[in-house]
Amino acid sequence: MLDSWWYLKMQYLLLFSFLFMSTIADVRKMKIDVITKTIIVDQSGNGNFITIQKAIDSVPSRNAAWTRIHVKAGIYNEKVNIPQDKPRILLEGESRRNTIIQFGDGGDSIQSSTFSLSAEEVVVMDITFKNTHNLKPGNPLTWAPAALINADKAAFYRCGFISLQDTLTDSQGRHYFESCYIEGALDFIWGNGRSIYQNCILNVTASLLGRGHTAYITAQGRDSSIDASGFVFKYCLVLGTGPAYLGRAYKKHARVLFYRTKMSNIIAPKGWSAWNHVGKEDSIHFAEVDCEGPGADKSKRVPWEKNLSPEDLSFLLNFDVFNLTPFVLISLALCLKISIAVDCDGGSKFSSTIVVDKSGHGQFQTVQSAINSIPPNNNRWIKLQIKPGVYKEKVNISRDKPCIFLEGQDPSVTIITFDAHERTDLSTTFTFAADNIVAKGITFKNSFNHPWLLKRLSSNEVSVPGVTQAVAARILGDKSAFFGCRFLGLQDTLWSARGRHYFSSCYIEGGVDFIFGNGQSFFEDCSINVTGGAFESQIGKGYITAQGRESPKDPSGFVFKRGRIFGTLKHYLGRAWGPYARVIFHHTTLASEVVPLGWFAWLYPGKEQNFMYAEVNCQGPGSDTSGRVPWEKKLNLSQVQQFSRSSFIDHDGWIGKLPLS
Repeated sequence: MLDSWWYLKMQYLLLFSFLFMSTIADVRKMKIDVITKTIIVDQSGNGNFITIQKAIDSVPSRNAAWTRIHVKAGIYNEKVNIPQDKPRILLEGESRRNTIIQFGDGGDSIQSSTFSLSAEEVVVMDITFKNTHNLKPGNPLTWAPAALINADKAAFYRCGFISLQDTLTDSQGRHYFESCYIEGALDFIWGNGRSIYQNCILNVTASLLGRGHTAYITAQGRDSSIDASGFVFKYCLVLGTGPAYLGRAYKKHARVLFYRTKMSNIIAPKGWSAWNHVGKEDSIHFAEVDCEGPGADKSKRVPWEKNLSPEDLSFLLNFDVFNLTPFVLISLALCLKISIAVDCDGGSKFSSTIVVDKSGHGQFQTVQSAINSIPPNNNRWIKLQIKPGVYKEKVNISRDKPCIFLEGQDPSVTIITFDAHERTDLSTTFTFAADNIVAKGITFKNSFNHPWLLKRLSSNEVSVPGVTQAVAARILGDKSAFFGCRFLGLQDTLWSARGRHYFSSCYIEGGVDFIFGNGQSFFEDCSINVTGGAFESQIGKGYITAQGRESPKDPSGFVFKRGRIFGTLKHYLGRAWGPYARVIFHHTTLASEVVPLGWFAWLYPGKEQNFMYAEVNCQGPGSDTSGRVPWEKKLNLSQVQQFSRSSFIDHDGWIGKLPLS
């Protein structure tokens, strides 16, 4: 479908190929996109380094080959600097919500930055950079950048930048930002960079400045009429709290363009400020073209806002004018290489079978030791046959271990369980970080909150714990499929974090946000049990989904086809974890425990028009939609077809190629 991640990337590559090369295959064959080394950063100690800076320091000076630094989920409290002599680094997190680099320093627009980039040819994905200085009560408002980009040819995909003043110092060089989230209030995108921001969310937090204060999104620093710098915002979204100006002129030839951007009503009618260059407005190049939303009304804009000719507009929108095309091609090739799973070699045949038996009658007694035996970057299907038993262990299939088929005898007898809790990223029983993973006939369980284990709490020696995050399974890879599996927990049971995922005839149990994340997932003929067990009085009402779609272009969403929902806990079908949350139930049997309203805006009241919550041809006592929230979507036949299995997650036919024994 049009807005799938895979399809969007193909479209970008087709566009750039037209400008620069003949076919997508040429991009994939570019020698420059070969990643020669991967370094793992994991603050829990299960990687090569526990800090990001140490990983960067380990990269050789004047590095000529692309090195990937994969940063596991977690909050890393450190300042990070990529110096000038460390080019060609791919810095990759596990989603901007879950991999966060933060520090609290202020007072210097350069030295206070949480993240500083001085090396050329650097690509960053799925990480949030945050400066907490101005976000802490009592600290005086001052310069506190989350990131300083002071080098040429840098690209950022699905990253976050959070602060209050001077959040993103786009200092100098050519930069590309795709699907990023940028938050602040005062000049929070500023500098003399030559940058394109595409499909980004700009969240204005003027309310944090106090009553009567005005926010400024950009402060661009173009020095002269021949200076090539400028900020171009394409297909972005501006929201938050205002009032806010789109920008003020940091230097007298400042250049900013907003193109086909949606603006909420927070934009001040004048739109722009000359700041320190009053009387010299003729040299300032501020413009808006084909924007929409209540904030895009230009009737009261400053009279010196530029009206661009078609030639001027084409000039600013052209990647070649910014000389970005070659590097964006390279960065997209890198992203494609690690974001879009290629098929495993050998078709649906297994190259080998590894037997796991805790009783000692196999090659390994633990699931993790069997996974560890598989060579990195394996490209042929390997079967892990897991004999009956309760395997109490935390298991991780790392990013470099694709093409694994996990087969249990039956979910009632093959069980992988653990009882970690509190932090979603650290509590997971089973983490699937690799692409091309299949599981069949296995139970994945986090037993910390599990309602059916609470009989042990009847002893006076044990108190009932509070309900907290306790993940049974986390899925980070593309093309992951689960057949006849069970996922057991109470809060945050199944974390569909990112990638395309398929669940067939699975059983999923929990009470609070127990199917959540930003994955692109299809659930077919699944049974969903909403239960709180001994915690039901404490929970009150349950929530099945907490979907995290972040923008209109985000391909993620949860689709439930057929199957049934039942249980003992009154529940909502979902609540919005992301501003564009998307969940569809169709031909599903709903029990009477569904709350009449059906859905909950949660973190995004007032933004309900952006959600895609829908029910189509459902049945059962809970399917009566007469009392539903008024903003539930009504889908027509063509819209429903967009959410079929083949359109939503299987446009390339990967499910039919899986080895199912």
